[in-house]
Amino acid sequence: MPLSPRDWHQRFELQSQWTQDTRDHLYSRAGVLKSQRVLDVGCGTGVLTKELSQSSINSTIGLDIKSEYIDIAASFAPTAFLSLGDAHIMPFKSSVFDFCLCHYLLMWVENPLAVLLEMKRVTIPGGAVLVLAEPDYGGRIDYPQKLAVLNEWQTTALQNQGANPFMGRKLKAIFHQAGLNDIEVGVIGAQWKNATPEHELNSEWEIIQSDLEFLINTSEVMKSSEEIRKIDLAAWATGERIIYVPTFYAWGKVIKD
Repeated sequence: MPLSPRDWHQRFELQSQWTQDTRDHLYSRAGVLKSQRVLDVGCGTGVLTKELSQSSINSTIGLDIKSEYIDIAASFAPTAFLSLGDAHIMPFKSSVFDFCLCHYLLMWVENPLAVLLEMKRVTIPGGAVLVLAEPDYGGRIDYPQKLAVLNEWQTTALQNQGANPFMGRKLKAIFHQAGLNDIEVGVIGAQWKNATPEHELNSEWEIIQSDLEFLINTSEVMKSSEEIRKIDLAAWATGERIIYVPTFYAWGKVIKD
């Protein structure tokens, strides 16, 4: 069953927890929290928009193409300004934001370079563009080995949804193609706790089951997935489970053309 906007909101909150330390580092390094105007592109239900709007930033704007996400963001981040629009053709004048950022967005858009160029266009000279998280399923690690099939399933399902599961490795290239300067690219580290909260495991399997509906042999895969889920939960219970999806970040400065 497809996830509802409220389900996605919970997922976006969980994703924000995964990248909190990296965001804090990048915000500090780039000076985001000392700025006047920041644009959150592909803001979804407003998880990062709220974080930014509650900081010292004078004005935070969230942009998303889905009206149902904007509706949730309006109540979740009431002090932010929200706009319905396409990241490929943003409804903003050039050079109006100090910083422009996105989080788990470029893998889902039709033309990542075009979106990055738009982010650059609306950012003032002296400002910066930040891509805070883009996964790369080509480097995913699953252990025990029987769980490696999850990556095969999810990679195919993402591609069938029009996503690019290998976006992470392309960030450095498109930042250079976009003409950004002083580019910094990295990969978010990972830590594994002795016990993963049940709500995180449930969220992960909600995503998996939603993704599996985009596979051709859905009924066969769903049957197999029940067995895989048992192996997965047992591995978490015994402390053996490892899952690592390399997640890249990048940021670069905008200078006068």
